[in-house]
Amino acid sequence: MKDPRYARLIPVLVAAVLGVGAALALAHFVGKPGITDKPPSAPAAKAAPAKPAQPQVQPAPPTVFLLSIQGIALGPNDYVDAFGLKLSGAKIAKVCKTPAGWSLTRARGGAGLDGQASVGAAFLDRDHIGDLRGLALVEIAAGDASTVGVSGTAQVGVYGDMGQARQIKLDHARVALVPAEACP
Repeated sequence: MKDPRYARLIPVLVAAVLGVGAALALAHFVGKPGITDKPPSAPAAKAAPAKPAQPQVQPAPPTVFLLSIQGIALGPNDYVDAFGLKLSGAKIAKVCKTPAGWSLTRARGGAGLDGQASVGAAFLDRDHIGDLRGLALVEIAAGDASTVGVSGTAQVGVYGDMGQARQIKLDHARVALVPAEACP
């Protein structure tokens, strides 16, 4: 084979054969552990079956409501000078406003609110009883105001007769919880 065409073809064929051989040799060693690689650990004798991953359920954030005391019927000489309110299933997150001359105190753990006028001039008559609206923000974990237990009393007195104070029951009829994002 002295044909010059074949003389040029032989080196190309040799390179191709060597290339294929080198590729096969490389493929043989790829993926095999080397001298310094650690062998894979043997599986545990009785491994527990893997449980399917369940998504973590995040509790819903508490829902916020604005608390108001309302619906206390007062006569022309009546006034409110104090109240005590207890909540179950909810907590007072923030006091929004305090009527002038009053002090408001959150119960321990935020489960209630107590209010008291500091002087007689701060008593709330029927023209000013609306000052008990929008008192506080309440967080309800269940998110439903109907699940909240409400109990307490408001003290109602009569101007000119210090002995006729009476207790008015505070319940769902007199304590409103309205959805809100912040204090008014």
